[in-house]
Amino acid sequence: MLHLRPAPRVLAAAAALALLLGGCGGGDEPAPQPATSTSAPAASDGGGADPSADAPSDAGGASPEPSAAAEQPYPVTPPAEPIELADDCTGEGMHRAMVGETASPALPERAAGSLAITLTGVDAEGRAQLAASLDGSDPRAIAPAAVGDSVEIDLWTISVTSICADSVEFDLVN
Repeated sequence: MLHLRPAPRVLAAAAALALLLGGCGGGDEPAPQPATSTSAPAASDGGGADPSADAPSDAGGASPEPSAAAEQPYPVTPPAEPIELADDCTGEGMHRAMVGETASPALPERAAGSLAITLTGVDAEGRAQLAASLDGSDPRAIAPAAVGDSVEIDLWTISVTSICADSVEFDLVN
C-alpha cells in the first residue's frame, strides 16, 4: 500500500486558509471588510512584471545600460608602507601583460571561474591602467595602479610588482 504525504506547500496553504476562515484576527476587532468603490479597478502591473519592460525604447534592441556599480573601476589598495624604487620597471613578477594584451601565464581558476587581466596603457604618472574580465565577461577597469598596489577582484588578489613603458608585471597574492 502506497502512503502519500502532502507536499509542504499544500500544508502551508491549508494552514493559511484555515487561519483566514477561522477569523484569526486576534482580539475583539471585527474582521476588515472589503472597500466598495465606484471607481474603475486599478491597472495590473502584470503580476509583478517589470514596469519598465512596457516602456518605449529607443535602444534598438540593445542591452540595458550596465548598473553604476558595474561601471566603477575595481579599487586599488596602496601598500602599508610606501615603496621607494629608483625605477618602477623592475622586471619582476609572475604574470606579465603587454599593452593591449592579456597577462601570461593565465591566472589559475578559482571556484570554476576565471580572471583575465589586460594592460590597457600606462598613464602620465607611470601608473598601470588595467582591466579585469571575470569568466569571459566584458572587461571592467581597475583604478590606476602603482608598483606595490594590490587589487582584489572576486576570489583573486594581485599585487603590481613592475610597470614599464609598455608592460606590467604582477604577482597573485592569494
